[in-house]
Amino acid sequence: MKQYQQSGRKKALLCAMVGSAIFLSTSGVAWAEESVFPMDDVVVTATRTPLKISETGANVSVVTRAEIEKKHYSDITAALKDVNGILVMQQGFPGGEQYVRINGDDRVLVMIDGRRLNLSKLPGSMGKGATFDLNNFPSLDNVERIEIVKGPGSSLYGSEAVGGVINVITRKGKENKTSLESAYGSWGTKKYKFTTEGGENDWNWFVAAGKTEQDHFSYKDVRSGNTVDMNNSAMDQKDFSFRVDRQLGEHNSLTLNVEHVDQHKGQPYLPNGWAVSSYTKQNTKSYLDTLTNNWAMTYNFNEKKDNPGYVRVYQNYYKYDMHSYNDGAASWSNYLYSNKETGMQWQSTWKLSEKNTLVGGADWRNVSISYPGTYDNKSMRNTAFFVEDRMTFDKKWTFSPGLRYDYHSMFGGRMTPRATVNCQVDDKTNAYVSWGEFFNAPDADRLFWPTDYSMFYKGNPNLRPETGHTTTIGLNRKLNNTTELHVSAYESRLHDAISTAFDGTLYTPINVGEQKKRGFELEVSKKFSPQWSANAGYTFTHVENKDTAGAAYGNEERTVEPNAYKLGVSYNQGAWNVELMNRMATGRSTKYFTSSNYFVMDLAVNYKINKNRSAYLKVNNLTNRSYELYGYANPNQGAFPMASRYIEIGTKYTF
Repeated sequence: MKQYQQSGRKKALLCAMVGSAIFLSTSGVAWAEESVFPMDDVVVTATRTPLKISETGANVSVVTRAEIEKKHYSDITAALKDVNGILVMQQGFPGGEQYVRINGDDRVLVMIDGRRLNLSKLPGSMGKGATFDLNNFPSLDNVERIEIVKGPGSSLYGSEAVGGVINVITRKGKENKTSLESAYGSWGTKKYKFTTEGGENDWNWFVAAGKTEQDHFSYKDVRSGNTVDMNNSAMDQKDFSFRVDRQLGEHNSLTLNVEHVDQHKGQPYLPNGWAVSSYTKQNTKSYLDTLTNNWAMTYNFNEKKDNPGYVRVYQNYYKYDMHSYNDGAASWSNYLYSNKETGMQWQSTWKLSEKNTLVGGADWRNVSISYPGTYDNKSMRNTAFFVEDRMTFDKKWTFSPGLRYDYHSMFGGRMTPRATVNCQVDDKTNAYVSWGEFFNAPDADRLFWPTDYSMFYKGNPNLRPETGHTTTIGLNRKLNNTTELHVSAYESRLHDAISTAFDGTLYTPINVGEQKKRGFELEVSKKFSPQWSANAGYTFTHVENKDTAGAAYGNEERTVEPNAYKLGVSYNQGAWNVELMNRMATGRSTKYFTSSNYFVMDLAVNYKINKNRSAYLKVNNLTNRSYELYGYANPNQGAFPMASRYIEIGTKYTF
């Protein structure tokens, strides 16, 4: 009976959203003269060239600078979790691992201005495909927008781009101005930010620096209903980033990007390295220090011409230093490693005719991993060439075939093709179909880990990359001048999935499994008046795994959000701006989660005091709900609780 009621509620919610879309399409208002939603936004990530979203033939979302400022997103995690179809996996406490899932997949490529950030060694344990912890990203103060492409991008970007691609576009300095910001919140939180930007002659610059301190972390215990402080959960972060641009004539320029993030954070773990429901037993001394130092120099040529391009050299450095104590006792162990990636990138565009544009280039990178005492100075190299041709046959049809060749020092050569077809049905509608292959190279631990009887684990240098393909269909429609509808569906197949074999003594990674995924997205955006607007979304995700040869497919019970619902409401009037975001999930397995559903509400209120000064209030988990985003098997469901109600007030002064 309970299952029937839950199914009925899910169907009712979905029907309500579809019904709302139909209603909203017939409720245009006279004051609106043009669309205020993003179908006409120009993005670069889906095709590596600037195109409107309606022309890309892909499922694309954008977090704009205006959204970042109105909602006072403190970090990239906060920005991404409000995007329909995106799930940010979180352990809850400050500094706990945070990874992105797109299309139910944690094999997601994260970039800054097209530069790969993913690591070749997993920093933690939350996902076998996740290789970038969002904690290591600097503040969003120097971010212009975040572009998210849902679906495989291996033909353009290579390994890790299985579930999708996230590309963070940085801000180029413009007018001379400086901002100071301070905020204070729950649990002894203090935030201080500084930005300055400007331009003079042929120089432009944008500098951002920040510091965040937090004394502890609180969660609402699902069993007692009480709000509880978590031991050893303090966090201290300092970050610094800048971008400097130098114009070299009318059509060429140089860009230097630097990112620095330094974190010190408590680790509320038991000696075995996992949190459990008995939080009072957690140690009070373990801590983790991480350091990120990245830089990139880019030469941009033929800007504002038909054949623009760039050449880039870069280096990303990451250090992980874990000190793990046994329940506060004197005995402890240290886990230290570093990941350094040095690379070069080249890309060019050729406009062959008014209806034919070609983009191509090459990537080279060398990754060096130092893990003292386990495996030292292991390295992997990858050389790649890619090309994609955009062909327009008439005013409606566009066909874009693409191909990438990667040569990996561990796995040899591999081709990954892609093809998209986009139909501009009319000036308000476009429909698309895309198909692409992908691959995901194993991480360093799975390849190099030596025989370790204390860990009962051994690496396998003979692993093959996981491979597969995804097909996506979608529709974008302007229902009227104030309403947009976005619908997409996908199906994905993964082969040679990496699983683990046990010989009675050691666990060893092997290629045996397969995986099937399918999903659906619906999103409706509506502006009701100059003051009121709303955005509603629904995402369905279904994953099936076959972990051993000859076995049958089985449902993935740890799917965090089989059915996800998001509703954002915005109010703007004079000096006031109010943003309310509601997130809900249903259909979760109670074998891994404390509840089959959860509902969370976040609030952001801004008040512009005068031209130079503003104040804001931010409340996360407004109704103080208990929930978790990382499943842990029975009887330890809820081992990674998300934060209880958090309140923050702040002010920003610009001069």
